[in-house]
Amino acid sequence: MPEASVVTPCTPSMSPVTTLSPPANSGKFNVRYWAGPLIFGLLFFGMLLFMPYTAGYADHRLTMRVWIMGGWADPTWQHGMLALPIAIFLAWRKRHILADIPVKASWLGLFTAMIAMIFFWIGYRGNFYYLGFFGIHLLIASAVLWIWGWRHFVTVSFALVMLTFMWPYLFMEDLIAFKLRFLMVNFTEKVLNLIGIATIQDGTRLLSAAVDGRAQGDLFRMNIDGPCSGLRSLFALMMVSALFGYFRQRTFWRRALLFSLSVPLAVLANAFRIIILTIATILFGEQFALGNGEEYTSNFHLLTGLFMFVVALGGLASAEWFLNRFVRKEKPLVLMEER
Repeated sequence: MPEASVVTPCTPSMSPVTTLSPPANSGKFNVRYWAGPLIFGLLFFGMLLFMPYTAGYADHRLTMRVWIMGGWADPTWQHGMLALPIAIFLAWRKRHILADIPVKASWLGLFTAMIAMIFFWIGYRGNFYYLGFFGIHLLIASAVLWIWGWRHFVTVSFALVMLTFMWPYLFMEDLIAFKLRFLMVNFTEKVLNLIGIATIQDGTRLLSAAVDGRAQGDLFRMNIDGPCSGLRSLFALMMVSALFGYFRQRTFWRRALLFSLSVPLAVLANAFRIIILTIATILFGEQFALGNGEEYTSNFHLLTGLFMFVVALGGLASAEWFLNRFVRKEKPLVLMEER
């Protein structure tokens, strides 16, 4: 009687799926994985450092690096030099999350990269470096989307947003500086009169009123110049409030609320600073409170600028406390690492 043979079902062998992720602990350089980022990195630094772009009012074209460094030399935009290191740190702290996300390139990133290059070219032809700023920023975002995909793009989206603070928007000084000065003077004049300090407004100047036998301007006369408009602190506080909301809250609307508070807090804190300077001028004299015009600025004047920032940060902390106390407490993010 023949023996029964056991039939073993044939199962096809499963070959491992090839991805673009670098092999773990292989010690080898994965060309396929890093070719795209290297190309985009070289393109980015070439556009930024070496390519003559716009001339402005000069007689020859300057590189984007020169324009950016020139903007950072202005105290209004000095915070911009911190934006790129902060953005790199924000992406680095998500490295473990990024390592677990499969790479799935999106062709939409290639399309937006082409749009970025078009904007960069239009800025070059039109001698308008703000379009160059936009083109470079869009190119960085497009590279993430094209090479790694949507999930990587969403994961590092806040780091990409933080890069918007890197660019010096010098046109904003002409666009809103005077309006901000006028708002500041008008608000401060009303507050000073409310607390019993007779004050009149003359354009962007604050003068003591003619009372008690004193002539107009005898007690104090303050000209609220451009640097005192609050513009310098406004954009720096916007960057700080964005970081504060990101790390201290987890839901989008609460982060957006803390960020939106940066504008009124900057205005109120600067108005509070002008009130302090006014009172100090009355009590201790103009030399102590303000300095000597354009020759030098007093140490007290400089300290009130730092104090103004502390007041604004205190406002952000108070708003966070209110949200945690009366809405719902949210656990802050860990600073150094996120998994």
